[in-house]
Amino acid sequence: MNRAEVQHRPGHPPRMPVELRKEKDRQAVSYFRVALVENPNAKVGEIFSEGEHRCVALAAFLAELVTAQRYSGIVFDDPMSSLDHIHRGAVASRLVEEAEHRQVVVFTHDLVFLYELRREAEKASRPIAFRNVRRQQDKPGYIENELPDKAKSGLEMCNALRSSLKSAKPGFDKLTDTQRTIFCKGTIGQLRDAWEQAISDYIRPVLERFDNKVKPTSMFKLGILTEDDVKRVMAAQGRLSEDLHSSAQALNPEAVSLDDLLNEVKALEDWIQSIRDRQKNAVKPALN
Repeated sequence: MNRAEVQHRPGHPPRMPVELRKEKDRQAVSYFRVALVENPNAKVGEIFSEGEHRCVALAAFLAELVTAQRYSGIVFDDPMSSLDHIHRGAVASRLVEEAEHRQVVVFTHDLVFLYELRREAEKASRPIAFRNVRRQQDKPGYIENELPDKAKSGLEMCNALRSSLKSAKPGFDKLTDTQRTIFCKGTIGQLRDAWEQAISDYIRPVLERFDNKVKPTSMFKLGILTEDDVKRVMAAQGRLSEDLHSSAQALNPEAVSLDDLLNEVKALEDWIQSIRDRQKNAVKPALN
């Protein structure tokens, strides 16, 4: 008989022990039901929330894997659906642990959980491959071997922008004014997003994106920021401003060249690399 406990949020009873009770065997298949240890006759379906049902089901499945004789691959379709945020880290850690001896495939649209999986994989030095399924020209099913833009680091976004600009170069001069404006506006918008992500990456040693765990002991890595860094960020934001009429230095999508866009990518790459190098070499101050 397998037992587990459903952890409740603050303000609720601390724990609710449950167990799997064998109901019957049919055609060499055993059937179990979830029961409360303290009240086995209660109708669990009327007590548990959808998230608690999902939590128990995941726990039962992962417990069963421990006794499995074969290491076949496993597939999870949005395992965090309906689950409380307090379980994200535990589920991500368990899946990465299972990936040590079997292939684990996870489908998810939850960027927060994606970041949790990535962090846990990095902690365990376990390789992780990303596939991004998206729509293209109103048709679904296009697969890219990379993260979606919203989940990339600033440098990864720069690499994608550089690749896009390189692909556009042969036909850029043949674009109509309207086509050029649409292309340049889109690229400038992506550059703004990349700068915002780069700033988020700078803060990452202390507070990672989509994470609520603060690491005070790494605060010294934020001390590398200088007045020049602030000026560079503000200047870039001015050039990439959405309000083209209020900023004299803003890039004008109707007249911007491909080299202008490549220079903006280079400026961001240089700033990111400078921040990375300085944070890597930052020395933790000694305590008196």
